[in-house]
Amino acid sequence: MRFPAPPRPVVRLRGAAPGTIGPVRFEERAVEIFPEAVERETFVARSLAALAVHGFVPGSALLMIGVCRDELTFPLVDRLRSVWGPAFDLSSLAGMLFLGRTGIAAARDHAPSADGRQRFVAFVFSHIGIDEDGVVGQCRRPGQAEPSPACGALEAFRRELAAGRLDVDLDPGDLEQSLLKQRLLRRISYGEVPDLVGLTRIARDAIYDDMAALVSQLEHGADTDVAVISGVQVHGPGGSGFVAPGRGFVRIGRGRVEHELALGAAVAR
Repeated sequence: MRFPAPPRPVVRLRGAAPGTIGPVRFEERAVEIFPEAVERETFVARSLAALAVHGFVPGSALLMIGVCRDELTFPLVDRLRSVWGPAFDLSSLAGMLFLGRTGIAAARDHAPSADGRQRFVAFVFSHIGIDEDGVVGQCRRPGQAEPSPACGALEAFRRELAAGRLDVDLDPGDLEQSLLKQRLLRRISYGEVPDLVGLTRIARDAIYDDMAALVSQLEHGADTDVAVISGVQVHGPGGSGFVAPGRGFVRIGRGRVEHELALGAAVAR
């Protein structure tokens, strides 16, 4: 399902004058890397319209959200909740999905069913920062004198890959990072060291595939509908941010209707 590309937004630091170099660098770099990216509000509005076509409207579906634990991800989460209502939390480091069959089964009986159907809407995202100078993998958080990593968990994994000293044992004191490395390593060729953008896309696709597999636990039969939408959150200076939509599908009852949320200037890579 395609939509006309919205006008490209101008992103500026709060309080900054038009044309200042920092925000322009962020926007230009973000669009260069993720040409499909749109502003958060645009993403929420257009995903809402796309889902409504299939009967998913606020009040009729249980919202499920999977994002990194990083507080930079919260503005999008808050906006989705303001539209769809309270959310079942799927989140782990880097947005990975480690709740498993037991975790997703806990959501099975939470969805509204006033019209005789149960509906679930899952939004799942990896994420990355870009600072005011266009440096990828960094973002200045409120109150910080200097930028800090985003996503820190993916960057830590990438550094291990680059050093050739990757520990893939399950560490009880670092369970989520251990599981992240084990999951993503299966999608990386031997000897390959992706840059952070590439690793963020790899994480996005792994998260989507894992969510697509997990939702089978939600399906009671012909009266259950499920939607999954993936993407990358792109964080910028001053609380600005984009969403680069990834793959998405709607499954109505026992059938499956695939649709693409092409919300930006190009199709997600």
